[in-house]
Amino acid sequence: MTDIDKAIEEAKAEMLPFESWERLPGETGKAYTAFCAFRDLGADRNIRKAVGSFEKDEVKREKRYRVWRNWAAQFKWRERATDFDRYTEKLKQTEYRKTIEAQGEQHRAVTGKMLDVVKKKLDLMNPEELTQGNLTEWVQTAIKAEREAAGLLASDGKVETKQGELNFTPDFQGI
Repeated sequence: MTDIDKAIEEAKAEMLPFESWERLPGETGKAYTAFCAFRDLGADRNIRKAVGSFEKDEVKREKRYRVWRNWAAQFKWRERATDFDRYTEKLKQTEYRKTIEAQGEQHRAVTGKMLDVVKKKLDLMNPEELTQGNLTEWVQTAIKAEREAAGLLASDGKVETKQGELNFTPDFQGI
């Protein structure tokens, strides 16, 4: 996108107080209803499918198709539908991110409690009752769960690589 195109887009955004998929000035109710039928078909949308969802009579469908095709060009249906798709995808991603963050908070709370229980148990236990295996297993389990909750470890136990971070697998050690 050139600087001129960017400036035009910014000016349009400031001038238009609404989203592009909303009813446009001069767009009739029938034209907007037709656009909504087109928009709501999703990625496989086309004017014929939209008309087909409204009209079953073949003769009327052809007449309606010509009218809708003109409206589509006049009111830029394809661009508006694409804007709508981007908007709804952004909403979905935002909700998905919120869900993941909430789950992470819950997991961290649970693993924190696990570590507290282990600490209390260790404080109360007689050292002679502890076996090396029990102690090691408790600590490893709590640390692994904490790392998974923080996103530092995949649920399969492999180290997660973060962007900009290098992890060397045993295959490459010593090279």
